[in-house]
Amino acid sequence: MTSAVEGTGERRAATVELLFDLTFVFAITQVTHLLKAAHTPGDVIGALSILTFLWWMYGGYVWLASHIASPRALTAVMLVAMAGTFFLAIGIPGLHEHSTAVLGGGALFVVAVHILAFAKLAGLVGPTLRFGAVNVGTALLLGVSGYLPGLAGSIAQALVVVVLVAMALLYSARAFTLSPDHFVERHGLLLLIVFGESVISIGISLSAGGVVTGLIEAGLSLAIIIALWSAYFAGDDRRAERRLSALAPAERGRAALVAYWFAFLMMIGGVLCLSVGLKEHFGPQAGEAHLSFWLALGLVFYYAGTALFRHGMKLHGALPRLAAAVAGGLLSVVSLPPAGLLGLALAIAVAALIADEMMARAGH
Repeated sequence: MTSAVEGTGERRAATVELLFDLTFVFAITQVTHLLKAAHTPGDVIGALSILTFLWWMYGGYVWLASHIASPRALTAVMLVAMAGTFFLAIGIPGLHEHSTAVLGGGALFVVAVHILAFAKLAGLVGPTLRFGAVNVGTALLLGVSGYLPGLAGSIAQALVVVVLVAMALLYSARAFTLSPDHFVERHGLLLLIVFGESVISIGISLSAGGVVTGLIEAGLSLAIIIALWSAYFAGDDRRAERRLSALAPAERGRAALVAYWFAFLMMIGGVLCLSVGLKEHFGPQAGEAHLSFWLALGLVFYYAGTALFRHGMKLHGALPRLAAAVAGGLLSVVSLPPAGLLGLALAIAVAALIADEMMARAGH
């Protein structure tokens, strides 16, 4: 990867942005642990609120990078924000311990850096204050949620999700610009790193379990991850970049919010669910029932997300992805041994790729 290319129409991801992404993935890994340890709906809401906030702020920093022309300024902003993200991630486990001071403090720091950088370096004071107020409010909700009793804490966390989803639905983002090649590359790289975390989790869980439960099951799991990777990287990334480039600058923001915030949030959530299921299965406390649940949830979220992505980018092939999501959901009611469940999940993923190939050959 290179730094931003000044004086040309091309903007690629800078290496400091990739370093920032690694810290963000550490935070995502912490959310995975929250999901794995979830026992109540309140636990799930808490994990979802953090994931939603993280993804909102990640997108915010990708947009910010499109407005910073100076590589030196970009490096400074990303390194400072990286420190805040790191401490935010460290504070994530405190959610289950009703101690969210570090989480909230890290979230406020990340938001403050984002607001100051946008106002100072991009010169967009008015729009920055409008979305900045929302970001500060959601960070405060996360920070106080752990100290609120029972239901009140869950309501505060649910409000984080509701507010940010409403913001993404209602905000036009016309005041902001984005560089399609940089924007698509950053999101694709982050998704790639999340896939990589899932691969690592399989290996670590197998080692931690003491006994390899089956090379066939591990191979099937890896094949599923490759198929899910292909569902986006086999062409949707390049087609989306061309589609964004063809849009007028003022229209890119709305399309980006639908495809790269809503849809990618679902896709990343799906990969996280898959990762949780594989960690549980290959770990010392394996459970077939849990595997079927997490596999089904992962495929539903991921393929529904890819369908929404295609719809938002006006790319063909959304319906076959919805069909794959429905088929994946049926895994939760299928009674099969682990190898059978993994094989069926792989069959669904491969069928989705075959449908794409058939539609491409038919010229639709």
